Amino acid sequence: MHRPLVTVAFTLTLASGAARAQAPAEKPPPNAVQKEMALLHAMTVTALVAVENDALEPIPEALEKVHAAKEETEKAIESGAWKPPKPGATVKDFVKQDQAFHKDLERLEEAAKKKDVTATTRQLGVVLAGCTACHVKFKFVPPAPKPK
Repeated sequence: MHRPLVTVAFTLTLASGAARAQAPAEKPPPNAVQKEMALLHAMTVTALVAVENDALEPIPEALEKVHAAKEETEKAIESGAWKPPKPGATVKDFVKQDQAFHKDLERLEEAAKKKDVTATTRQLGVVLAGCTACHVKFKFVPPAPKPK
């Protein structure tokens, strides 16, 4: 009578052991740039919801977190602890593009503080385009060509 339960328990034990054995290796903790990118992601979501609701007050607070994280990114770059993951991308080019991007973030903050939903929406579009441009240049590695 207990035999089916024992079989099920044994099978589940084997399955959980196999799942652990097949689990991917743990990822290293995020670096300074990845932390800043996570805050940028959160800010864009906050900004989108704020624009949808014509309630722009949360945007400057979200941006302040990004600006603070930029300091850690700068330290990581200066120490050599971070380099762009894309082959051929340079730290110098990243810094130049990042400085311009943060000016775009400041413009977003100014528009939000003025409670100008139209200007905030436009500037959010500029910021999102900046995200994509940076990822294409410094992060996304093109896929290997498919064999013919």
